[in-house]
Amino acid sequence: MSVDEEKLFKIIYLKLSFEAPSDWTTREYIGIIDEYLMERLPIILNNALEPYGLEAAVMEGMTECDLGLSPCSSDTLVVNIYESGSNKPLFRAVYYRRIGENTYEFFLKRIVK
Repeated sequence: MSVDEEKLFKIIYLKLSFEAPSDWTTREYIGIIDEYLMERLPIILNNALEPYGLEAAVMEGMTECDLGLSPCSSDTLVVNIYESGSNKPLFRAVYYRRIGENTYEFFLKRIVK
């Protein structure tokens, strides 16, 4: 099955947003949210992509700046999207990920071919 960028965006779209008063309990909760999401993100994405013959790999430590994209933010996370069984990415998904003192934001920013 082939998937274009617009359809792929809808398939792997994910948005989390959290904001609360700034104190140690909020910072602890934000840490728990982020840890859980980063642990489950490959499973979430691969479950969504499997019906289309695609799979995902989270590129730990890679940002959109490493891809040479402009404008770029270091508050991003890159996910490679492959055809099942392939090792050459068809697309790269860039997720915005910002962990603040009392806020947490995570959402799909863009897809790069």
